[in-house]
Amino acid sequence: MNKKSSIKTLCELCAFFVTFVVNFLPQRTQSFSQRAQRLLIFSVVVFAYQLQGQSLEAYLTLAGQNNPYLKAKYTEYYSALERVPQAGGLPDPELSFAMFISKEGLYMERFMGQQLSDISVMQMFPWFGTLGAAKNEATYMAQMKFASFQEARINLYHDVRSTWFKLYQVDQELKLLEQEKEILKTYEQLALTRFKTGTSGNSAPMSNNTASPTTASTSSSGNMGGMNMGNATAATPASSTSGMGGMQGGSSGSMVDVLLIQLQQKELETRMEILKASRKPLETRFNNLLKRSIAEPIVIADTLSSTSLPASLSVIQDSVIQNHPMVKMYEWDEKAREAQQRMATLMGRPMIGVGLSYMVFRPRYDEMLSENMGGENMFMPMVTVTLPIYRKKYTAQRKEAAFLQQSATQNKEAAQLDLLSELENLLNEYENSNKQLALVNEQIAITHQAIRLMTTSYSTGGSGMEEILRLRQALLNYQQQQISSITEQHIAVSGITKLMGIESL
Repeated sequence: MNKKSSIKTLCELCAFFVTFVVNFLPQRTQSFSQRAQRLLIFSVVVFAYQLQGQSLEAYLTLAGQNNPYLKAKYTEYYSALERVPQAGGLPDPELSFAMFISKEGLYMERFMGQQLSDISVMQMFPWFGTLGAAKNEATYMAQMKFASFQEARINLYHDVRSTWFKLYQVDQELKLLEQEKEILKTYEQLALTRFKTGTSGNSAPMSNNTASPTTASTSSSGNMGGMNMGNATAATPASSTSGMGGMQGGSSGSMVDVLLIQLQQKELETRMEILKASRKPLETRFNNLLKRSIAEPIVIADTLSSTSLPASLSVIQDSVIQNHPMVKMYEWDEKAREAQQRMATLMGRPMIGVGLSYMVFRPRYDEMLSENMGGENMFMPMVTVTLPIYRKKYTAQRKEAAFLQQSATQNKEAAQLDLLSELENLLNEYENSNKQLALVNEQIAITHQAIRLMTTSYSTGGSGMEEILRLRQALLNYQQQQISSITEQHIAVSGITKLMGIESL
């Protein structure tokens, strides 16, 4: 059961429940219950309308939760966040253990006794601020990944909206063709009625004992020939005055009208088949964007009206050059390269190491004194300093970071120009859609009026079925252009919203 049927079922159940309750309430509460019934039914209808109107937003939420590409981008962001504690961590301490091996045994004779082993631990500390700069660089790089995720998300939302609008266009065109097919059936019945009654397709209805206006306007010799039944077949169609001749001409003209209508019906059926076939890839793409079964039904809006821009032109331009995730990404890149320069400068300064050594002794026997000497263990604090005397590599690191920062600035400027160019194209498409929509609305109104007049004339015996069909075809094209213009307008606004870095319309 799709969403539309679920909403319909909900409304029917609520209406049935309210009706059931009203029928079993006491008589004195009937007026109150009727007001409650109307209020509840109205609330259910509004609720159902809101559910349908929010279906696109629900699809966007579902796409944001399920799309694998978007998940991959978010996972990359989390992976980049894990680099921050790595960059800000101290180097691992060094632990060393030494044993002495001599001819006398596993010791070394010293004045303090026999040294058995030496255990030392050392911790190196970078220059002050180096770890902070490294953490800043890793943080900015993670923010770049998040900006990339945001760009992927707004692109995904734009793809979902665009595909949804295209599905709306296909559905509306199918409804339009179905309505046109029903109208052509009405015209076919009208033409068949004319064919059965023998009404002329080129003149007003006639009876067997009434002369036509064409006959009244002929010459006297034509009138004399018209009274001779034997010469009736030799007369031209314009001078034919008999009821039988009028019947034959009307039958031929009406039958041609029927054939023309049937021909147009066949064309409509083919166009409907093509539209139905074009809907399948759109459904597949839409469901794939949401990562769900391609057979899952899609709820499309019944009608879409003309939409306006999300903001004024100046606000849109400012938002594009400031808030688009690609611009943000290059801004974070600039900051990361600035932190990288500072880190390269600080890495060119000495590192300080602090350690502690523990020496294990045992007493040694002094033959002169005939007693044991020493044998006390000792602690020895240690301090080391690196000597960064090879300066070329540090200079190269700073230059590399400076060039990368310059590249990020240039990339940001190029991205802003590209975004403004794309914005100009979308604004042009939006304005063209507005102008086309205004023109098409006028054309539809005028064509409707012309078709009504010609249909009235045809139904009273006048001619012009071929012209009516031509106008119907023109009207159908205008209505399709109207649907296309509204769809293109919504797609253009969606693209502008994407450029502004906004996720929803």
